[in-house]
Amino acid sequence: MWAWLDTICQYRRSRIGPFWETINVTVMIAGLTLVSSAVFGGNLIGHMGYIGAGVIAWSAISALITEGPSIFVRYGSLITNTNIDVDVYVGRTVFKIMITFAHHLIIYAVAVACLIVPFGWNSLLALPGIALVFANGYWLATVLAFVCARFRDVELIVRNLLQLAFFVTPVFWDYTQVAADRRFIVDYNVLFHFLEIIRAPLLGEVPAARNYAVVAAVTVVGSVLAFVVRRRMRRELAYFV
Repeated sequence: MWAWLDTICQYRRSRIGPFWETINVTVMIAGLTLVSSAVFGGNLIGHMGYIGAGVIAWSAISALITEGPSIFVRYGSLITNTNIDVDVYVGRTVFKIMITFAHHLIIYAVAVACLIVPFGWNSLLALPGIALVFANGYWLATVLAFVCARFRDVELIVRNLLQLAFFVTPVFWDYTQVAADRRFIVDYNVLFHFLEIIRAPLLGEVPAARNYAVVAAVTVVGSVLAFVVRRRMRRELAYFV
């Protein structure tokens, strides 16, 4: 309910509301498609489907990373004056991102209706992929929120690294065309595996078993890390914010 209220308040007095974000994503997809087709060549429609699915998935991943560091700083007054569990603030942010991401899926629905991307049983695999991304987003937001509340410069570092990660991660370029001796750029890129468990099903494909294996390993390790960080920094959080 808080996440829904945050979404409503953010776009108060706006006629389009959260769909402004969807419009921004649509413009980004169109721009990257034109540039990519001009540089790399190939079928324009094929590029549009690949890049569109990639940008939609990346919008959720990047939002979870960029919003996480400022959670406790944003709700500092509530943290210092109430005894609400801090997990509520993390959940509030994650669910708000999920609501915005749901609006972006309208782009995918339009693409299916226009036969730009296929739709079949494989497409349903995007649902567990989305669930895994947001489950990992929860522990990541928890860790970043605690660390960045204590060390404010970390938020700026994270944002700068994310800008670099956008170009290193195959969001708009085809990773299958990477030379064999440079495949490590993709294989050891954790963000690629999270991107692929959403993008591949949206394109009617089944993600590779390695994608799920990496995501599962990161989920376990990250959850343990979030538990340790929360346990060690929870009592001092009021002094940090």
